[in-house]
Amino acid sequence: MLRQHCCIFVCLLLSGIIGILVHAEFYSSIDSMNALGQVEQELVAATYVYLAERLQQLNMLSSFVERVSREHAFARQELEQDEEYLEQPLQAFRLTKRLVEDWPELYKILITNQPKETYRATVDAISAAVGIPNEEELQGAVKGLLRLQRVYNLTASDLADGILNGVHTDSVLLWRDCFEIGVQLYELAEYSSAQQWLLQAVNLLQEVDGENVQQMATEIYEYLVLTHIELGEREKGVETLEEMLSWYSEHPPHPAQYTLNYLQQSMPKCPKEQDPASWFDNYTQLCQGKRLSEPERNGSPLNCYLDYTRHARFRLAPLKVEQVRLNPDIHMYYDLINDDQIDDIYEVVEQFDSFRSSVSSSIVTDWRVSQQVWLNYSSPILRSVSNLVGAISGFDMENAEQMQVANYGIGGQYAPHTDYMSKMPDSYIPRGNRIATNMFYLSDVLNGGYTVFPKLNVFLKPVKGAMVSWHNLHRSLNKDSRTLHAGCPVIEGVKRIANIWIHSTRQEFRRPCTLKANE
Repeated sequence: MLRQHCCIFVCLLLSGIIGILVHAEFYSSIDSMNALGQVEQELVAATYVYLAERLQQLNMLSSFVERVSREHAFARQELEQDEEYLEQPLQAFRLTKRLVEDWPELYKILITNQPKETYRATVDAISAAVGIPNEEELQGAVKGLLRLQRVYNLTASDLADGILNGVHTDSVLLWRDCFEIGVQLYELAEYSSAQQWLLQAVNLLQEVDGENVQQMATEIYEYLVLTHIELGEREKGVETLEEMLSWYSEHPPHPAQYTLNYLQQSMPKCPKEQDPASWFDNYTQLCQGKRLSEPERNGSPLNCYLDYTRHARFRLAPLKVEQVRLNPDIHMYYDLINDDQIDDIYEVVEQFDSFRSSVSSSIVTDWRVSQQVWLNYSSPILRSVSNLVGAISGFDMENAEQMQVANYGIGGQYAPHTDYMSKMPDSYIPRGNRIATNMFYLSDVLNGGYTVFPKLNVFLKPVKGAMVSWHNLHRSLNKDSRTLHAGCPVIEGVKRIANIWIHSTRQEFRRPCTLKANE
């Protein structure tokens, strides 16, 4: 009973602080999720302290009440009436002392409940420092799982068993987790996916023993029926309801009986599902590390080589270059920056508050799920990185954007896009469009998170310390749509990148035009 009361109290208190302003979006950044993990550890520690104090307090109160009860029981056994017992001066003193001191002290303890106030203050302090996720955060996390399912062809059963893209992990989901994912997907109108997770919850619930299993199964079945309704599956909906109603013989009938009557008489039309984008199949296949089939080309073979001649700084430490693609050229440069330099970059990053990445400068969408900061080149490490990019690209770095450092959260991705601006803001016109992209990988990724080019049959696994570079514009400065690329969803681990975009103004003599517009 004590455990039950304490759990109820903790749930009520946490439900009260959920409304506190969330300081940052958690699910779109692994770094933020790590901070959230620390929050839960602190909540666990604070709750242990609260429970210990309450248990000590309740034990003391229980001991006092039991002692008083024993005295009254003794009086009834030994003497005919309590009045005779209390005629003894010592017992009269004890009664008076309890009513004057002990019972008021007990009342004070019960009314003030100091452990509760201490716990509340601790939780409020934790919440003010980092924040507590809300319902929108939960939906964001569920959307991340849905992206992983769709891009990597994962089933609800795979994820529930901790199988991520063929890799077995120690993380598994309980039936309650699967049910919650199904409910959230239903609220997001992802009815087919919701149905898959609800069925997984049913399968896992069959392994549970207890008196309330039937009641819990009923709630899952009710949502299952709703997905059947939304998907226009009359027969399956009727079958599911009939199975559920067979558990009951209530009078009046179970409310679900009215739903069954409705299904037997009419059925809403199934909503038309949107066709996937034309690039989706290529995108998902490349994200899975599978090369697309294409006719053989009679071009120059791709090579890996050491480059000593590009710049004087590479004479003694040559560039390690991989030709990923020619026309358009995509090159990977390995071991450009080491772990110490990456740590230095993140020391600069920690001086700024990260924010949710957007598209078109201001639109926050599931198309791009990450957090980022912008860094100028005033620090020694960033000046060094800028000079390195200039030496490799040959471009004038005076017209480069600030470095953008991003990290990806649960199912974090950047769906297929181009880096050039289709329509440049007026403020960008003097700078020109983004002529080149230089993207550093600041971490390895345990699983997923590839960089893919759906139109070029290219996928790149993130390699810590490497940089991938390509041109977004032809020499004529026409946009090169072949450079459509994407950051695949992260399945497991952390993906951190840094982008430096160089603009076309001041690059006329460094990458001159040719006579062909699209060369």
